[in-house]
Amino acid sequence: MERISMLRQPARSMAETLRALALAAEQVPERDCYGKGALINDLEQEVASMLGKPAALFLPSGTLAQPLALKIYSEQRKLSHIGLHPTSHLLLHEQHGYQHLWGLDALAIGAPERVWQLGDFTALPAQAMAAMIWELPAREIGGQLPTWEALNEQVAWAREHNIAVHFDGARLWQCPEYYQRSLAEIAGLADSVYVSFYKDLAGIAGAMLVGDEDFIAEARIWARRAGGNLYSQYPYLLAAKLGLQENLASIPQAVNYARELASAFAEMPNIRINPAEPQVAMFHLHIQADKQRLLHAIQAYSDAHHVEVLPTPRAEADGWQICEIPVGRNAMAKPVAFWQAHLKQLLALL
Repeated sequence: MERISMLRQPARSMAETLRALALAAEQVPERDCYGKGALINDLEQEVASMLGKPAALFLPSGTLAQPLALKIYSEQRKLSHIGLHPTSHLLLHEQHGYQHLWGLDALAIGAPERVWQLGDFTALPAQAMAAMIWELPAREIGGQLPTWEALNEQVAWAREHNIAVHFDGARLWQCPEYYQRSLAEIAGLADSVYVSFYKDLAGIAGAMLVGDEDFIAEARIWARRAGGNLYSQYPYLLAAKLGLQENLASIPQAVNYARELASAFAEMPNIRINPAEPQVAMFHLHIQADKQRLLHAIQAYSDAHHVEVLPTPRAEADGWQICEIPVGRNAMAKPVAFWQAHLKQLLALL
């Protein structure tokens, strides 16, 4: 029996993915080679235009793209410090590569449970920084975003202090609905932006770094130095193009669906939603439960009903298990009441 999932976008098997990419490849005259060729260069220009930037560079991962950008700003300003939110991916999930590989020093700014506020900056010690990273939206705190006015004020502060502005836009595709502004208007606040192709868009892997032409020219040099200028990346490129075609247009609807879903879930006992009203197409579901009992219930319910309602909890805080709910076309294929009923039945197993 086919398993139904509430999470993310519809997934193809490896075989199905390769067949879909083979069909797409028939429309492409030749593969890319060391970052050159119509396949890669056209995608770079497409995404650069989408984000309102002059140039772009396709890279294998965001873990390469982001410290690479920060290294350029560090070299330009002859400064090693970078400003990060305490929940930044660079601090939590990259084994401190920014320090060990790139020679950068991190300054954690603000409180981990909320987005930055201007007061977090004005209270900083007199420590010059080369760059600061805004994660839009901030995944580790449920996809929270600063208001448009607050974001503009923060960016203006950074510019007044000659600090480069970089957006960690792994999920930037979700932001236009909240801000009621285009991707280009949002990205226009930053000197450089990174976006991902495998999270919201269901690609295989890959990232794009966008900025001005001189910045991207320098980024190409650093990518070569770091081993990111691969001989050929056409499976990732074709999958990225397919993901943009299949999933990008549905994301605004997913944001609104996430709000309805969170509101329905919030009616249940022993449940909290973070943020209380989702700002993007994701939120964190906090469940008051023993971790092992919840893990068992998730697996047992999936086995019995072939319905995936919850992922494995990603964190725990004071007896609350935190499950991330990424909303995409999978969830939207069913009415909110469907998922509410299944979650209620799952929680009854605890």
